[in-house]
Amino acid sequence: MAQVSERLAAGQTSPVIVLYDEIHTTRSSVSLRRLATAASNICLALLFFSELFHSSFTHTNNLSNLIWIAGAAMMGLFALVRVAPTAERINLLTIGATGGMMLIPLLMRPAASPSGWFYVSGIALEMIGIIITQASRLFLGRSFGLLPANRGVVTRGPYRLVRHPVYLGWLVLTIGFGMINPSWRNVAVTIAILPFMFARIEQEEALLEADSEYRVYSDRTRYRLVPGLY
Repeated sequence: MAQVSERLAAGQTSPVIVLYDEIHTTRSSVSLRRLATAASNICLALLFFSELFHSSFTHTNNLSNLIWIAGAAMMGLFALVRVAPTAERINLLTIGATGGMMLIPLLMRPAASPSGWFYVSGIALEMIGIIITQASRLFLGRSFGLLPANRGVVTRGPYRLVRHPVYLGWLVLTIGFGMINPSWRNVAVTIAILPFMFARIEQEEALLEADSEYRVYSDRTRYRLVPGLY
């Protein structure tokens, strides 16, 4: 089981951060932690592999589906060999924000597609979003995770442009899907995702700011999600 240690940051305690390298554990607790890590890796891998057979968030064209399926297989393999975190933030807020980002998009539904430039623009956005998301995950590699954690600072590829390109790709993909399938339901779902996404970004950065390498990276890469805006 992971143990929680308090860390002083700017004069305030942060009891929700797990700092593995500062915890003195017995051999049995280390074995239990490794077992828990292996179990979580397997569960995450199964989650991605399940996308190979069924997806509740079906994309609009075959090329989109192929890219998404290839990415799901890739992330399933990465999940099995993930780097162990040196720090992790686990509480109801991080679980809620992560769960909201993952589950709310599943509420989107196909609708009568428009015609003309609006439909073509939606297809283009969906493709761009999928490419950004999967390329970012590829560069993230074994450092991928769901809950906020420090598995090493990634600065290459899309991470040179913004600090959270996976979320950027996911947002562009969702907007594109909504344009292809316009309905008030899909608009509401897209808007509902945003506070969870922003909360998840804040939680992750609050954890990573304890790492001097990340502070240097965040000073160099100014924007979190959208270049020139946020």
